[in-house]
Amino acid sequence: MKKFEWAVIGSGIAGITAAEILTREGHTAILIEKNEKLAGETTRDFHEWMHTGSLYTLIPDNLMTLKFILGAIDDLLEYYSSYDNMNLIPTEQGLNINDHKKGWFENNNIHFKFRIKNRKWTLAWILGVARAIYLIDRIKEHDWLRRRAGVTDPFKLDFHKIYTIIKILLFYKDKFYDYQTPDFTTNSRNLLSDLIFQSMNNGLQISTLNEFLNFEKQEGKIIVNCSKESFEVNNIVLCIGGSIVKYAAANLKISYAPLAVIKNVAQNTNSSVELDYFPENCINIITKGNGIGLIGGISFSNIKKCESYIKEVIQKHKIYNPGLEVLHTYNGLKNEITIKDQPRNYLYHILQLQENIWGIIPGKFTLGFSIAPEFYRRVYKKNPKKYLKTTSQYENNSELISNTVWYDVFKQNQ
Repeated sequence: MKKFEWAVIGSGIAGITAAEILTREGHTAILIEKNEKLAGETTRDFHEWMHTGSLYTLIPDNLMTLKFILGAIDDLLEYYSSYDNMNLIPTEQGLNINDHKKGWFENNNIHFKFRIKNRKWTLAWILGVARAIYLIDRIKEHDWLRRRAGVTDPFKLDFHKIYTIIKILLFYKDKFYDYQTPDFTTNSRNLLSDLIFQSMNNGLQISTLNEFLNFEKQEGKIIVNCSKESFEVNNIVLCIGGSIVKYAAANLKISYAPLAVIKNVAQNTNSSVELDYFPENCINIITKGNGIGLIGGISFSNIKKCESYIKEVIQKHKIYNPGLEVLHTYNGLKNEITIKDQPRNYLYHILQLQENIWGIIPGKFTLGFSIAPEFYRRVYKKNPKKYLKTTSQYENNSELISNTVWYDVFKQNQ
């Protein structure tokens, strides 16, 4: 039986970043995945939207989610800047993205289209939109040259400025108030492939098509029992999505996000989200280049509602792109894992379940860059290395990472 210091169970963003940070520090690790390829579930389904906190300015949570998101970007800049393809550049007034063929991030900003027509006297909505625009402006101006994510002073509300925004909205004549946010899209496969290739260079072993069954402690060692091959380890970190509820005091909510891959998207179409007081009116599009886009909207706990909803979303998008053609529709599965009184899983959690047994509950993809450094900090009571010698020759290992759904569909229809 092969022996390792760590077994990392599950290969989503949490498992891959945890494996990378452990091997970065010289710990031996085995990454165990039940599927044939890595990152084959949630990170394969969705939009590859890199959040800078803009969407969460509409949430009345005392800026907690915004602080987590800003902290994750701080950690990305601090702990992942050694990677050649990490093309996000900090400035004293916002973030820049270097154009790079294999770069992790794209100069493809997300536009928020706030519904204004017939909503001007919906006071809660107008106030919420004005507050969101004010906070998004603060994110755009954020000083990334200093680690200030936990400092909320720049985000304190200036009611005079918010009142000025409200006046603009009240006199605005178009249906939607179009506002470009600092959020942008990612090349998640490049990013994940870089992390995996670097981890393998540092000694990571990978075991796929090997479903985790359970673990047992025997005289100071831990046996990780799996369907194909089992291992002896000193520590385990469970990055297993919704299955974590078997081991932690957590709640699982399953929902379905109806999505469609489309083509013939006009070249001047922005990645955008239409936001309304009534969530069922919210739709979005993420442009992928070559006239390809991914469209969707809200999620449902009842999968039976998905088919009719995605048809409505497609019809709405045909207003903007009359030549739109649907290549594929599918329902992305969302596992929302919450603990204590937290209503949504926007934030991440790192739990010590037993001695030498850890669990990670990820929030948004963006938070993956905070999860790994904080996980290492919790376990070893010190910070991991900030700088390391990296390589980006991941082509030979790219077959380890699953493609996104939209990419597979696009290739099949070329």
